[in-house]
Amino acid sequence: MQEKTVTQVVNDVEGRRIIVSAGIGQTNPTDLQWLMDTVLKHAAKWKATGWAYVADCTQMKPIGPQESSVLVKMTKAFVDAGCKAFGFAEGASMMLKIQAKKNTQMSDTGVIEGHFATVEEVLNWLHTDLKL
Repeated sequence: MQEKTVTQVVNDVEGRRIIVSAGIGQTNPTDLQWLMDTVLKHAAKWKATGWAYVADCTQMKPIGPQESSVLVKMTKAFVDAGCKAFGFAEGASMMLKIQAKKNTQMSDTGVIEGHFATVEEVLNWLHTDLKL
């Protein structure tokens, strides 16, 4: 089931315990809070079995410090809700990769993360390497 706001779209991957969000343009703390609440709502059914989160950042602009702090909070909330791995689709943007790694590191959760060019590559990694 797809849900969306101006800068975020959330989908479940059918038949798998994976949620994919896609950021579009310049996001903001309000939309990121919506994203966190929406993903947590979708993932609640998988808390006991574990799930994975995929962030499609290929159409997103780099974020600022306010957004970064929300993403750190979001990472912690997802891990507390049973998220076993984060996959990032970043296209060719080195800046997005650096920001994503820094946010995960700042969350101090130790969650597994992977960085790829496309969502398809992330989904293959989750299936092949992590069996999700």
